[in-house]
Amino acid sequence: MSETPPKAQRKSAIEEAQLVNVVLRYFKLAGVAVGVWLSGYLNFSPSWLLVGLVLYVWKERQGKRKKLQIEIRQDTARDEQKAILARVEDLPSWVHFPEVERAEWFNKILDQIWPFIGDYVKDLLINSIQPKIQASHAHMASFVFTRIDLGDIPPRIGGVKVYTKNVRRDEIYMDLDIIYSSDCDLMVKLKGMNMGIKDLQVRGTMRVILKPLLSRMPLFGGLSVFFLNNPSIDFNLKGLADAFDLPGLREMVEDIIAEQIANIMVLPNRIAVPMIEELNLSLLKYPPPEGVLRIYMIEARNLVSADVAFVGKGKSDPYAVLKFGPEKFKTKVINNTVNPQWNEVFETIIDCKDAQVIDLEIRDEDPGSKDDKIGTAAIDISSSASQGTLDTWLPLENVKKGDVHLKLVWMYLANDLMVLEKTLKQVGASSELASCVLMVNLDSAKDLPRMKKQIAEPSPFVVLSLGPKSFETEEKPNTDSPVWEKPFRFLVHNPHIQKLDIQIFDKKNPKESLGDLTIPLKSLLSAPDMTLDQDFALKNSGLDSKINMRLCLRILTPENNPAWRSEGAILNTNSSSVDPPADPKKEGTSSPDATKKPQPQTGPAKAANNGVDPTIKKVEVTQINAAKPEGQVIPPASNTSPSTVTSTEVRQRKTKSSPAPAESDARGAYGRGRIQLTFRYSSQRQKLVVVVHKCLNLLPCDSDNLADPYVKMYLLPDKSSSGKRKTVVVKNNLNPVFDETFEFSLKQEEIADRDLELTIRNDTSFFSSNVKVMGVVTIDLSKMDVSKAATDWFDLHPEDSDDAEKPISVESDV
Repeated sequence: MSETPPKAQRKSAIEEAQLVNVVLRYFKLAGVAVGVWLSGYLNFSPSWLLVGLVLYVWKERQGKRKKLQIEIRQDTARDEQKAILARVEDLPSWVHFPEVERAEWFNKILDQIWPFIGDYVKDLLINSIQPKIQASHAHMASFVFTRIDLGDIPPRIGGVKVYTKNVRRDEIYMDLDIIYSSDCDLMVKLKGMNMGIKDLQVRGTMRVILKPLLSRMPLFGGLSVFFLNNPSIDFNLKGLADAFDLPGLREMVEDIIAEQIANIMVLPNRIAVPMIEELNLSLLKYPPPEGVLRIYMIEARNLVSADVAFVGKGKSDPYAVLKFGPEKFKTKVINNTVNPQWNEVFETIIDCKDAQVIDLEIRDEDPGSKDDKIGTAAIDISSSASQGTLDTWLPLENVKKGDVHLKLVWMYLANDLMVLEKTLKQVGASSELASCVLMVNLDSAKDLPRMKKQIAEPSPFVVLSLGPKSFETEEKPNTDSPVWEKPFRFLVHNPHIQKLDIQIFDKKNPKESLGDLTIPLKSLLSAPDMTLDQDFALKNSGLDSKINMRLCLRILTPENNPAWRSEGAILNTNSSSVDPPADPKKEGTSSPDATKKPQPQTGPAKAANNGVDPTIKKVEVTQINAAKPEGQVIPPASNTSPSTVTSTEVRQRKTKSSPAPAESDARGAYGRGRIQLTFRYSSQRQKLVVVVHKCLNLLPCDSDNLADPYVKMYLLPDKSSSGKRKTVVVKNNLNPVFDETFEFSLKQEEIADRDLELTIRNDTSFFSSNVKVMGVVTIDLSKMDVSKAATDWFDLHPEDSDDAEKPISVESDV
């Protein structure tokens, strides 16, 4: 039987689609006719028909306009040259700006890998974006993606600009003009209703930074990506949402999408990817801002009349809205005037002044309806920063007439305490102006208490407050040692009197606090470089509860000093002489300098180092913090979520091991090797915490002179299953690294009567003749100071040895 030719198949499909459209249009018109008949039959007021007619006409006009824009953008995505010749609007950036270059080679690559990117984006939407949308509002809790299809049209790079001036030799700055005119199909479900988004349009400028450049592969240490400003977003709705495609609903959806994109990758948020192990990721992901911009909204003149008056000329009720990234400022409303005077000042932290703009809108307030837009303007930040102070009238765009009077003042960031008094005098008694910027990098907390009558671990989140400004982190479910790694910035009026308030709550019971902390900002004034990076003990919490943060204070000044822009070392060692990572098998023979533990310093005690060269001191602090946060002795518990484990590896949170024994003693007193352990007792949780780090120079047990070791431990004298713990098996290794944490429920008064027996065993089959027990160590807990974390090496002895009643420990690291 002959197959139907493809041409006939396409014709049949087209005819079927046309028939479906005719049927749908018939039922729509029939529904309208039935609605008109019902309104007359039920004696409804004719005004309801007029309202429906207005909404229908508005929706049809908006639909046609959006459809035309989508067709133009999709044509440009398919054949840019043909679309440009046919229409001279919506041109890519390389047409307008000579310093922007085309990147067709990259667009061809992107077209090839687009199907694989689709799989990645699907995973990102489900695992990252969907939970954030659910947590954004109480009504969005049931939000889920039911269909994700990115379509066949990939994004395009409209132009690439590579900066060659005002950049350092060891970094590359690129701006990409992202144009995404898609034929995607996304369906979501909210409270049992199916809604969808199609024909998604996104356009914005994305910055890519490669730094630091290296003389070895991969030639750069890290990559950071972010949008300079909020990208413009447009889309069409599907399903039930299409029937209610009204201004209020559309704006709510657009705001939610824009907010989630801003929280991920619009400044100051960015995506940072380390390419080498020794990179200081915190400086790549959270670099210090470039300055602060003060915007004085003074007045406007000759605005258009948005309100119609029956007697005399019409007036407006104008107010101004300033948008910059996720920031948004609004002036007060001046009623019945076209020449308003606001005389208000706003301050915003600028992370990157080049290629960023502040969008200004003048609106007319209309209570009960959407406010009219009566003029826009764009403020170039780089030109304002270069001039220092700019006082000017800007003509309003997209309107027949109108001007706005602005004054812009650029403030640099200084770490010189001598500048503070001068800045405080300039600020004076004005509570609207700031004298400093406080940067808070909230890292983690540990040993948080459980709430009363609660067995499960808490789901903590943090609220940070300074003056009228407050921030709230996301919750970390079911852990007493959460990791947030989030930056926050506060504008400070007077650091001599203001304080940073921190409170930790449990999402399961947000009315009761898990701990709090108050830090006077004046303590930062006496700290080296006005920076504190340490563990802070929490109040009204557990005995061992702490929170790890980095606090950095910078003073605002109109003066510029290049020395104030020092960011410290982005590499944990000298980038010109970085050695490859050490072989784990050779870890026991590392040099003493490589394992030397720095003495911890906290708070004002650091001020004693003022005689040290500031540059050297900054590099040393960076290395210490990247290697191990102060007080981080015990690694995260084994029940840590996968996302937390990933963050842990990036920040190198694992315990910095105590120095390995000398080579001559590496096999231990009994010739069977050694094991490294950490002990600590949590009085708040009434648990003994034991960390099994690693073993050195175990006996070979198999025919290939290797072994498959694991550690089994018992809490004596009871050998029941409740007191038994076991590590994973490390295959074919005589120097296994476990780094596993175990907990034993034990009252403090019971510790003196308990011993901990550890047996290092070789994993063999039941019928194997290979050695099964490689070594044993029994530890008398009554002789161990478990009130604080202690790390020790213990010699392994034979299983039936009589002269090994007491374990031999070496190289204690407390």
